[in-house]
Amino acid sequence: MKIIVCVKQVPDTSGKIATNPDGTLNRASMQTITNPDDLNAVEAALTLKDQTGCEVIVVTMGPPPAEGMLREVMARGVDKAVLVSGREFGGSDTYATSQILAAAVDHIGIEKDDIVMCGRQAIDG
Repeated sequence: MKIIVCVKQVPDTSGKIATNPDGTLNRASMQTITNPDDLNAVEAALTLKDQTGCEVIVVTMGPPPAEGMLREVMARGVDKAVLVSGREFGGSDTYATSQILAAAVDHIGIEKDDIVMCGRQAIDG
C-alpha cells in the first residue's frame, strides 16, 4: 500500500509581503514554505505509515527551487518525492494544476488500496 500526498510551496505570509503594481503577490521576492494544511496531510500519512508500514510519496508541481521544500518534507520520514516542473506549467490555474497533479499520480501508479491525500486548502489562494 502507498499513500501519495500532494503538497504545495506557498509564500511565507509571516514575513514581509511584497506586491506588484497590479496588486498581485510578488512571489519572486518572498520566502516560501510548505503549505501548512499540506503538512497536516503529510503528518497524517506518516502516522498511517507508522501503523501499517506503507510507503509515503509526496508530489508537487512547481519551479526547480521547490526541491528544497521536498527535501524538508523527506526529512520528516517521507519515502519518495516527485517534482513536476516545466516552463509550460508556469501560470497554471487551479484546474490545470489539479489535472497535472492527477496525471503525476497516475504516472506514479495507484492501486485499489492506495490513498491520495491533500491539504484542506492553500494559504495563497
